[in-house]
Amino acid sequence: MNPGYIELQSGGNPLSVREDRLPWLAEVDVIVFDCDGVLLDVRDSYSRAVAWTASTLVEAFTGAKLPEALFDERLNFAYKRTGGLNNDWDLTYALVMKILASSPGAAEVDGLAKRSLDIDDMSRRLRFIEENQIDTVMPLDVLYNDLISFAAKLDESGVESVDSQLTPPMGGVKQALRHPGVVGESMVSTVFEEAFSGAALFEEAFDLPARFTGAQTGFVENERVVVTDETLDRLEEIIGGDRFGIASGSPANTARYALGAAIERFNPDAQTWQDDVEKAEKAAGRRGLGKPNPYLLTLSAKPYQPFKRVLYVGDTLADMLMAERAGDRYLFAGVYGCVAAGTEARRAFLNAGCDVVAHSVNDLPTVLRLARRDTL
Repeated sequence: MNPGYIELQSGGNPLSVREDRLPWLAEVDVIVFDCDGVLLDVRDSYSRAVAWTASTLVEAFTGAKLPEALFDERLNFAYKRTGGLNNDWDLTYALVMKILASSPGAAEVDGLAKRSLDIDDMSRRLRFIEENQIDTVMPLDVLYNDLISFAAKLDESGVESVDSQLTPPMGGVKQALRHPGVVGESMVSTVFEEAFSGAALFEEAFDLPARFTGAQTGFVENERVVVTDETLDRLEEIIGGDRFGIASGSPANTARYALGAAIERFNPDAQTWQDDVEKAEKAAGRRGLGKPNPYLLTLSAKPYQPFKRVLYVGDTLADMLMAERAGDRYLFAGVYGCVAAGTEARRAFLNAGCDVVAHSVNDLPTVLRLARRDTL
């Protein structure tokens, strides 16, 4: 049975607060934010970078040009709601693998990928693939529904579930893409970040030469800051100081670039990014510390110990799972106004029983003041 919600309006948009969580929300003294879709509106950046990278890699293997419209909000949300593809590199990988597996020349494409494995340099490997591509007419009339149906088979294990559910397996393509992997290792991650950042920011952020897009600026330029200084000022008054953190699966340099002056409002010691996950995984000799693992969140909250309650603000079900797994002192607010398929995202948050479901991060002062009044 779904929990009872107090239904409010904020800026003309619905705002839902679990009634049974009001006492806990009244104790919140630390707030940790996801970045993309929460602090930043990324609907015209990350989604387009996913579409561009997936189209570029599919075209390299098959010569088929896919329209950007194929990668719409509904498709994006279908994969994000699995809980395992919060990272857009992994989302892009899932789309590329399924599209190539659905192509009429799937076996030949996989054979081409295997032939490319002797070439260690990533850009030369991609050039070899392009020069020997398997000319394919992609069945666009059925491809979209195939992608939607495939998403329904996936779970929170992310890339692992993609590989286990894919038919045919396309092991050669996986080896050629070298994913999962960080920028400089995985073809998916590297091409994506170059397209997203643009050559200049990519080279500054990753200390690697830009070799895939040729564009000096990237999709990151389309992002805008959502959270306002007024919101952060009001939250400081409510929780007793600037007890804020960031726990994000984005690379630090590009996210900070997009946030601009707003990043100064967040304690540097309470910021955890994809870079930190990669370092920790390398040190531990294993993967799996990204969302929904609570590593990001608990590390960001650590500087404020001892605390009563931490509110984590995210935009995906993977964010919700991360907060749940962090422990009883962590609450979750799902925001849906700056994500693909916002209406569906709101419905999913409510069905999952999230503590707060809000249109915007700027609704949080209303939520916390409501909670504190109800406990007087």
